[in-house]
Amino acid sequence: EFGAPGIFAYGDDTDYGPFRKRMIDALLVPTHDNLLRQEYSRRLRGAIDNQLTYTEAIATAPELATGFSDNAFSQSLYQIARIIGARDAFGVARQTFFVQVGGWDHHDEVLNNQAEMLPEISAGLGEFREALVELGIFGRVTTFTTSDFARTLTSNGKGSDHGWGGHHLVMGGEVQGGRMFGEYPLIRPDSPLDVGRGVYVPTTAVDEYFADLALWFGVSRLDLATILPNLGSFYDATSATPPIGLFRST
Repeated sequence: EFGAPGIFAYGDDTDYGPFRKRMIDALLVPTHDNLLRQEYSRRLRGAIDNQLTYTEAIATAPELATGFSDNAFSQSLYQIARIIGARDAFGVARQTFFVQVGGWDHHDEVLNNQAEMLPEISAGLGEFREALVELGIFGRVTTFTTSDFARTLTSNGKGSDHGWGGHHLVMGGEVQGGRMFGEYPLIRPDSPLDVGRGVYVPTTAVDEYFADLALWFGVSRLDLATILPNLGSFYDATSATPPIGLFRST
């Protein structure tokens, strides 16, 4: 089960757990003239305190009836659902979580690899959705994908190569679901968006994508240009309409 591992035997019920806790705590009390030592001490103290806060808070999380598959992606979403369930104990207004799923650099066997990996993503997202519905907060959570590059739409002989334009998934109770946003490209050998070897120019900027998500998250339109400096090339932040229109409420 995923969690927040702490320092080994720090304050546990072993013979030397309390002793180790006292020694580590004592080492972190002094103020150091050396800035690196002081910063290391501050960060280690903060990490220890955060781990203890997490452990205490997660103990208050409601037990989920929703089952999750036994793979890293689903189990990560399970842990996130538990943390969301304990959100009151953390005392925060907003929570942000990241789940990294690697292995999509399919230079070889792209179809076989995707046939194996995509069902896990689909199942995990479905399980996460059911858990959020169970917790009664599906409308207050948005799940979305990001990537640093896409794939070519032509084969390199065995798989695909690094591309540009791609697709993303967005899921949430406030999302206008079941729709394709942006301009779907004309996929054929003479497509005007194909700049060579199946590399397609994006029809929607990631700046617009993130701007829509930021507005939903509560970012002021006045601050969009600060967090997305290139947004002005694609969208007028003073506009009354959202950049893409992913959500019902923005």
